[in-house]
Amino acid sequence: MRKLVIAAAVLSALLAAAALWLGPSIRAARGGNPPVYDTVAPELPAELLGPRAAGDVAILLFSKTSGFRHAEAIPACERSVREIAARRGWRVFATENGAVFEDALLARFDVVVGNNTTGDNWNLEQKGAFLRYVEGGGGFVGVHGAAGTRYEYWDWYKDKLVGARFVGHPLFPQIQEAAVVVEDAAHPATRALPARWLARDEWYSFAASPRGRVRVLATLDEASYSPRELTKNIAMGDHPIVWSQCLGRGRSFYSALGHTAAAYATPEHTALLEGAIAWAAGEGPCDD
Repeated sequence: MRKLVIAAAVLSALLAAAALWLGPSIRAARGGNPPVYDTVAPELPAELLGPRAAGDVAILLFSKTSGFRHAEAIPACERSVREIAARRGWRVFATENGAVFEDALLARFDVVVGNNTTGDNWNLEQKGAFLRYVEGGGGFVGVHGAAGTRYEYWDWYKDKLVGARFVGHPLFPQIQEAAVVVEDAAHPATRALPARWLARDEWYSFAASPRGRVRVLATLDEASYSPRELTKNIAMGDHPIVWSQCLGRGRSFYSALGHTAAAYATPEHTALLEGAIAWAAGEGPCDD
């Protein structure tokens, strides 16, 4: 009897913790957290408004969140992107103002980096400008939380731009060590990576593998960690974790790595992020 009481108490604690974690997404799905759209665009610095030299890469680093906020990962990602940009001679403009998504302003950038952005951050006009930007030749790099929301708000973003629908990640433990396996070492984002490496992260699972619609660059070895969310197994079998694709005349890249701040300090993640931005800006062919 005592064992049953203890088990019930443990289960109750687990369910309470899960409710706290899922609460914002559940409330948003039910309309409890209506989105707030920005309407006044930020002013771009003068160096982004003048003539552009050949090879100059301008990055829009966007990190607005209308869902779960990766409070540690967002600044860590920004530091990493700025360090990479300083080394490569690239320019970075960071903002959480969704009104920057207008045709004339987006035209000043080569790549939009979705820095753990979550939820519905764009009104209809801004969505249209974002779609036109990418399909007209712009680049997009989505990092971790850029795919990590359960509730529905924009099919093009989830199904086309990112390419897969997030369904969950392991809990208890949430952060686990797992093996990442490079499947395509010819891509600029993966060519500097080892064929297989161990990383500690929060491992996303998706409703279906995007294979066949995207160029799979790396997969997750599901035998190397426990893909369970509470009592539900969220193993995918075929588990792509990094991929790229051509989208109209543009390029889209997504990596599910990067939940923790520590992830951005690893040489593997730095190489992956640098190569992804370079590819999204036009390095190498776009052949998915």
